[in-house]
Amino acid sequence: MKYKLLLLDIDGTLRPGSCEQIPKENAAAVRAVQKAGVKIAIATGRGRTGVGKGLLRDLKPDYWVCAGGAQLVDAKGHDLALHRLTAEEMYALVDFFEDYELPLRFTFHDANYAYIDFAEFDRREKAKNLYNNIVDGEDQDHHLVEMPFGCFGFLPQEQAAQFQEKYGYLGLQFLYSYPGSDGCDIMQKGVNKGAGLCELAGLAGLTPEECVAIGDGDNDTAMLAAAGMGIAMANGSANAKAAADRTGPDAEPHGVADLCRELWPEAF
Repeated sequence: MKYKLLLLDIDGTLRPGSCEQIPKENAAAVRAVQKAGVKIAIATGRGRTGVGKGLLRDLKPDYWVCAGGAQLVDAKGHDLALHRLTAEEMYALVDFFEDYELPLRFTFHDANYAYIDFAEFDRREKAKNLYNNIVDGEDQDHHLVEMPFGCFGFLPQEQAAQFQEKYGYLGLQFLYSYPGSDGCDIMQKGVNKGAGLCELAGLAGLTPEECVAIGDGDNDTAMLAAAGMGIAMANGSANAKAAADRTGPDAEPHGVADLCRELWPEAF
């Protein structure tokens, strides 16, 4: 068996946008591949705390690449690796987003805390069936308990450029899911799903060439490029497709299940 680890993005890949949960066909197919001996990793921009109960149905992944690669987690929920923001990085983001009154949230172990404009996060989450465990953190004090290891904000891409003009020396990256979107993961230099894939492969005793990665967004491009086989969903962005080795089916209605049957026919 050439490929020994399958990494799956959630939103727009494993979970089509029209669904609140992943389709049962996807869950069953991934379980079959796992039973055949392939390790399964969920690779998401969400922190582990943001993957709500029931979202993945009865899937029990072997690993998690969360917060866009900043948090690696094992099957029991223990951190394998964690890349926290520094105080300087966090305060620069808070200052900038407050100056422009832009929504900003940070990922911690217990929840995602919206430090600015919780109401806007709540509205957008409900509109897209995301339910990412976001709580009102506008007291802006949870970093006194622990420093965050993930960050997400809504801002036009030209304002991300303004941030870089002022704080570019920090090396932070603004990773938009799709061109034209105003929602982006904000990552430390060198932290992304591709780096997470490589780090996880090493911890699992594998090489990136033994990994299959499936995703759909611009924030999946590093992962698709790093994997031995990177597959972009047909509904994916142009950048995701350019980074991948090939294009797969649409996420709707259960494209991941179709890919599992194609790549590991012996599991079915």
